[in-house]
Amino acid sequence: MMLSLSRKSVRSSWAAYAGAFTALTFGIVLIAVTVTMIASVETTTGRAGIGEAERAQLEDLSAMFGFMSTVSLFMALFVVGSTFGFVVATRQRELGLLRLVGATPRQVRRLLLGEASVVALAATVVGGLVATVLGPVALWAVRAVGATSLHLATPSPWLAWAIAAPCGVLAALAGCWRSSKRAAKVPPVAALREAAIERRRPGVVAILMGVLTAATIVAAVVLAGRMAPLAAMLVAILLPALVVTALTALGPVVVPRLAGLVARPFARRSVEARLAADELRAAVRTTSSVAAPVMAISAVAGSLILTMSFTADWTGAMDRAQLAAPVVVTEPSAAGGLARDPAVALVDARRTVSMSIADDGLEDVDVIDVDRAAQTRRLHAVRGSLDDLHGRTLAVSKSWTFDSGVGLGGHVRARFDGKPMRLKVVAVVPDAADLYGDLMVSSDLAGAAAGDPSALFVMPRPGVSDAQLLTAARSVAGDSAVTADRWVDDLTASSRRANNVALLVLLGPAGLYAGIAIVNATLIGAAQRGRQRRLIGLLGATPRQVRRTALWQAGLTTAAGLLLGGATTVFLGWLVRQAIARDLAGHAVPMTIPWGSLASVSGLCVGLALVAALAAVGVRRPSSP
Repeated sequence: MMLSLSRKSVRSSWAAYAGAFTALTFGIVLIAVTVTMIASVETTTGRAGIGEAERAQLEDLSAMFGFMSTVSLFMALFVVGSTFGFVVATRQRELGLLRLVGATPRQVRRLLLGEASVVALAATVVGGLVATVLGPVALWAVRAVGATSLHLATPSPWLAWAIAAPCGVLAALAGCWRSSKRAAKVPPVAALREAAIERRRPGVVAILMGVLTAATIVAAVVLAGRMAPLAAMLVAILLPALVVTALTALGPVVVPRLAGLVARPFARRSVEARLAADELRAAVRTTSSVAAPVMAISAVAGSLILTMSFTADWTGAMDRAQLAAPVVVTEPSAAGGLARDPAVALVDARRTVSMSIADDGLEDVDVIDVDRAAQTRRLHAVRGSLDDLHGRTLAVSKSWTFDSGVGLGGHVRARFDGKPMRLKVVAVVPDAADLYGDLMVSSDLAGAAAGDPSALFVMPRPGVSDAQLLTAARSVAGDSAVTADRWVDDLTASSRRANNVALLVLLGPAGLYAGIAIVNATLIGAAQRGRQRRLIGLLGATPRQVRRTALWQAGLTTAAGLLLGGATTVFLGWLVRQAIARDLAGHAVPMTIPWGSLASVSGLCVGLALVAALAAVGVRRPSSP
């Protein structure tokens, strides 16, 4: 009986649940498409004729899609849960009326959960169908943007349905359940309430989230001076989710006040700005809910964009700090000619060999001549000794020890040339991924099996200048001979291009969904403010003033969300920067801030919110209250 009543209630209150239906439908689409992309890697890997190069691509895609799924899942669950909670919170007068006619708190909660179930069922069906159609399109897009050269196989859609549907439904019910507890306490007198002022006092859960987040931030600040760069980057990627969740829980306290501060310089000169600010401070829950998706995408995307840019800076600075050779040649066949040139004292070739390491499959392991690498690439041990690198031993980078948990003196299971072996870690070296990899073995173990060099590091004889060495190298290798600075610059530029492609894959689906969520939340908020707009119209405001007030409301709310997301980005960027500066103390580390990408995120958020607000005012003309 209660489910039937919930179905009828949704039908009569369809306008209130239209936004929740939209958020959940596209949330399910986002999760299902993400699952399809991950499953496509497994399906493609199982096809016959896949070589080692293709498997390496698929492993990289698997890692990329795995992180993308984390971002997408957070955005979908966050938006769906907050939207359903928002919709329930906007029905205070209706719920008060139910209490007035005799409904018990338990019946109110069951009614709301039933309504959420009805909407979730419809959204699951529609979202699943749309995701089934968009799955192959997403796989095509991954290849089109240059993330892979492989044709990814489309997996069966049932796995995506089986994962996306429960996630979406549970998020909807969780958001509704939390708000239904509060709604069950609505007094009957709320049916007679006319004022739009809402309670600002945060609940116990919100306070606990705020305390937990504050403690985490304080801990990050305290540990900033001792945190490794990789650890700082991991914190910068994961912490935004916690910060955004806490800010959303405390949103009714934080966002309206911040929006009022933003409006203060304009309120004295514009009556519309003052009206908008007053209403934002009064309808605190509506204001914070509309700002939530803006805050989420700006914090997550901004932190990731800044972290990847600083990672490229870090990698380039490490290369410059370690590289001693003034000339680098990328033509492997020039090694013999360079060695015979009278201007050349030493040629150090970077060569790798494929080796099966533990359970990670085949990896490229550098074959090192320690004496040559020490002169050209300043290869040295920060722990252990490279003098012990011979036979069945292994040198590893600091980042590899962080990732694997295997340190100095540990053993690594490996298989080379069909033979199993245990390699002892005898040295830990600084990171310099473009000069040598995470894993290094001696030439007496695998030198005969090493492939062609990927780079030749050239040192001059005494008395030969860098310019003379470059001229001599170009006479042998042509334009493939470049200065060390030029080589590092080219690698850094290539890394940034690869990062842009990765960002497009990582944030593309979540960003598209966030855009839909921003428009959806703005429309829901505008619908809730319809009565106030009609009232100011009756008090003499012109249609133009009503539209400008709506635009100010959307702009101020979006600005508050962007400021909170931007503050999160700045803090995490500072954290990463501190770790990088400490890791490369004594060396110049550039700081490249991708203003264009950050401005694009902010501009899209503002633009979508303003367009949605203008559309809402245009659709809902002032009329009688």
